[in-house]
Amino acid sequence: MSTPIIGHRHHCAFVPGLQQTAAAIGNAGVQVVSTPALIALLEETAGSGVQAFCVPGWGTVGTKVDIAHLSPAWPGIEVQCEAVLESTKGRTLSFAVSASQQGRLVMRGHHERVRVDLSRFSLPQPISAGEPIEFFFDFHSPWCYLAMPRLREIAAAHGRAIHWRPMHLANLIDHIGGRRPLEASPAFVRWFQQDLQDWARLRRLTLSYHPQFPLRPSRALRCSLYAIEKGKGVEFIFNVMRAYWSENRDISDLEILGDLAIAAGLDRSATIQAASDERFKLALEANNDQAVQVGVFGAPTFIADSKLFWGNDRLEMMGDYLAQSNGQNN
Repeated sequence: MSTPIIGHRHHCAFVPGLQQTAAAIGNAGVQVVSTPALIALLEETAGSGVQAFCVPGWGTVGTKVDIAHLSPAWPGIEVQCEAVLESTKGRTLSFAVSASQQGRLVMRGHHERVRVDLSRFSLPQPISAGEPIEFFFDFHSPWCYLAMPRLREIAAAHGRAIHWRPMHLANLIDHIGGRRPLEASPAFVRWFQQDLQDWARLRRLTLSYHPQFPLRPSRALRCSLYAIEKGKGVEFIFNVMRAYWSENRDISDLEILGDLAIAAGLDRSATIQAASDERFKLALEANNDQAVQVGVFGAPTFIADSKLFWGNDRLEMMGDYLAQSNGQNN
């Protein structure tokens, strides 16, 4: 696990339901979001904020909360949660956490999590270690950002590695004469942007377009190839996605890419050099050529056992396919 930067902030938005009220857990007549439910939201925010820094098979678990419940939160209204990493000591991560609703502070306090080997918490089950899942992605696509955490969960559940395949999406679209959603009808674009935000809430991620969108992704894509080569692909790729789609940072800026590299446990100067390295330029072109050959027409694209799945909303379908495939192989 690479070490997250002290001061790192992570935000999540949740809409609590009636099942999360105090009344639903036995406190009759109290139709506000319960204290345990709010604490769970804060724990999820802290945990998801550092998950990208974990190597596959590792994660964090909550071990301590010191929370003040300051005012009621109502079901059906979005709750904004924030977790700020305050310190690290060994495997322990300490956070300042807070929750607010409609600009009003609802809860705040401190939370600790410990890095753990997730195999300690898994039910014994036969695992089929089949072929890796090919993941064709581009930082240009917000759907790749939304898909990545769920893809990692599905792959781990079915004993599959992930083959990270950065590609230049705009070049692919030009080559095949593909579809550009933001150039569709105004009604479709409005729905498309609404759908993005709905999926972001489901994935517990904050998503917004960069003020200078679209940024050129080529440098970041080449750097990601270097990160993959050094065994830090997962960390660096998610750092870049989050920087672009949650933090409005300029991922075409070499200094920013250097900062993201350090956070992923990579050498800063070597990562920056990779952005203009001819070897990685050719590797990126090769990925695009391969994408065309296997029928990729957009991002994110996942290929499991030569079966192509396209789009963040097809991940569960792929998971079902992998479950059936595992059953046949066991």
